[in-house]
Amino acid sequence: MYIDSQETFAEGQSVAAAAGDIVSTNVIDTVAAADVGIGEPMFVYSTLVTALAGTGSVQVVLQHASDNATFTDVASGPAVTVANGKIGTRLAAFALPMGLKRYLRVAFRVAGGTTSGGTASAYLVKDVQAQQYLKSGISPV
Repeated sequence: MYIDSQETFAEGQSVAAAAGDIVSTNVIDTVAAADVGIGEPMFVYSTLVTALAGTGSVQVVLQHASDNATFTDVASGPAVTVANGKIGTRLAAFALPMGLKRYLRVAFRVAGGTTSGGTASAYLVKDVQAQQYLKSGISPV
């Protein structure tokens, strides 16, 4: 998986907050008026850089806008609880849907409590690192 600095939503951004959205440091301008997402598949990929602390959960939500001001949700990853939010935990790995507007960002959505620690990174990538390690003698289904 290659990471491009021009397609970085957030790099080690704090996700410590009360319930609500923490918007990514960067907004990606696709320079396309409409139908972003058509063509070769692209993915939103996000991981925890440092472990979550506190209570509740964090979820990565892709948002889009035509004016770089009025963003709406279009896709999301699973909610990751503080108990499961260890260093390197994948927060999101999903394909861009078709029909996106010009500007893209992610929001780290805190719910069910207050996170008092944790940082995350999020990127727009061509492919996703999805290798899984299993115990010796166990074969994948």
